[in-house]
Amino acid sequence: MPSEFDSLTSKQKKIYSVIETFIRENGIPPTVREIGEMVGEKTPGAVQGILNRLQQKGVIKREIGMARSIKLVSGNSQYTDPAYIPEVKKISKRNISDLYSIYNVVKYQPVPPDFLEDATDCFILNCPDNSLIDSGIKYEDVLVISRESNICDGDIVLILFENSALLRKYYKGENEETITLKADSNLLGRETFNKDEVIVVGRLVGKYTKY
Repeated sequence: MPSEFDSLTSKQKKIYSVIETFIRENGIPPTVREIGEMVGEKTPGAVQGILNRLQQKGVIKREIGMARSIKLVSGNSQYTDPAYIPEVKKISKRNISDLYSIYNVVKYQPVPPDFLEDATDCFILNCPDNSLIDSGIKYEDVLVISRESNICDGDIVLILFENSALLRKYYKGENEETITLKADSNLLGRETFNKDEVIVVGRLVGKYTKY
């Protein structure tokens, strides 16, 4: 426990303890609603007030506007700071230029900081199709897509084709105007595309699979 813990009231200690227990058991911080349910406090404002005082006393930290952003402050803390990545609802021609609009972001999801080499301009998306199921990617998977990564032959990319988001294996075309996009089964009846026919949204850099 941090040295400031002794100066907390009994209710503040209780909330600190349930936060610590929740993180240990679930790997992520609780929401304000979840904290209220665990301590029997039905008023979110009352929980927020206690969290504000815990933050003022320096035993927790929070990111403004982000859910599940509570961090316990301790000199010997075993908790690492997560990276927060936006989970987007969908990808279409209408929103591709403003993918992280507040209307298209479901929430910012915490991921382990060492899960990605660089979380800059990454987003999370439910797998849009089953075109690479033989490669181990299926509908139930949650994908992490990087828009900053350099794309090389053999990389799995998310593309936008005729307003449909699809997964494909990327290869350079026979000339500078074309690219080859392969699926495990040739669902579109073709693999060669002019570059102006598709938008390469980003490269697959990670996935979560449900068992």
